[in-house]
Amino acid sequence: MAKQQITIPVFIPHLGCAHRCSFCDQWSTTPAGAMPRPELVDEMVRQYIPRGIAGVSRIELAFFGGSFTGIRRDIQEAYLARAHRHLEERAIHGIRLSTRPDYISDESLILLKKYGVTTVEIGVQSLDDAVLLKSNRGHGVRDVFNAVECVTRHGLDFVIQLMPGLPGETRASALRSAQLAAGMGPSAVRLYPAIVLKGTPLERLFNAGEYAPLSLEDAVELCKDLYRIFLSRSIPVIRMGLHPLPPGRLASVIAGPYHPSFGFLVKARLRREQMTARIGRHLHDNDGRLTGRIRIVLPDKNTEEYVGSGKENIDFIQKHFNLGGVRYCVGPVTDIQIID
Repeated sequence: MAKQQITIPVFIPHLGCAHRCSFCDQWSTTPAGAMPRPELVDEMVRQYIPRGIAGVSRIELAFFGGSFTGIRRDIQEAYLARAHRHLEERAIHGIRLSTRPDYISDESLILLKKYGVTTVEIGVQSLDDAVLLKSNRGHGVRDVFNAVECVTRHGLDFVIQLMPGLPGETRASALRSAQLAAGMGPSAVRLYPAIVLKGTPLERLFNAGEYAPLSLEDAVELCKDLYRIFLSRSIPVIRMGLHPLPPGRLASVIAGPYHPSFGFLVKARLRREQMTARIGRHLHDNDGRLTGRIRIVLPDKNTEEYVGSGKENIDFIQKHFNLGGVRYCVGPVTDIQIID
């Protein structure tokens, strides 16, 4: 099935960043080998635009990495002018970029709107001042609220990026950050669990025993609960975890919950929870009686998430309920069905 939306990425690692956050090394986590020339925008559009592929309804060009509104104005305009030309030619339908909350102002947004920017992604990371301070973010929670108010006033969409597992964060503060972020009404959210990258201040804290990253299991469980908060508000979570790193960049990951399919693991864990609850209700309705084996009919949409990696969710259900076996099939249903 063809993608309905395509994002053309232009990576500008660390460009416009005045602060070195404790966790950050964008050269390790993006495919960029050098700072791109503005002319690269044209090359990327030619490379990504699908010719004759049906089903693509929207194409966006995105400047990822760095803090775009912190870049010198003439350089901003050099990149934006290239993107805007493709927007005028209707080769693309929108432009998005990422930046820091304290680099958002009326002046900066007026410039973005001049060139047709449609979405601003805000690197929030946490909505806990103590966590932001320990991560050397250089801004506070109030800056985030001010940025959101400013973006909203100018009529632009905004995406919030959160980074659970930073120094000083607890499960409670991570959940509170998600609740506050959801209350701001973003058009979407990204969740990036903190990873210890080589050469960062966070690595020094890790090596000194002053920071312990989330385990993969804890990160999946936490992000499952954060994901559910946004789902309850009908806010799309468009990314969980880093994009898969090429083999040559894997050595940059010193510790932490990196997994090339982290988002799938989170969604599968939520499906497991839903299946467990559904079977539990079935047990309650049948006075706790289950035969030694059961058959489950799974929805034909997102079946892989219900099954889990390597059938781990099916195996979990079998062990959790002490069943002799679990058979499953796929059907046109919206919720799982249990057949004793």
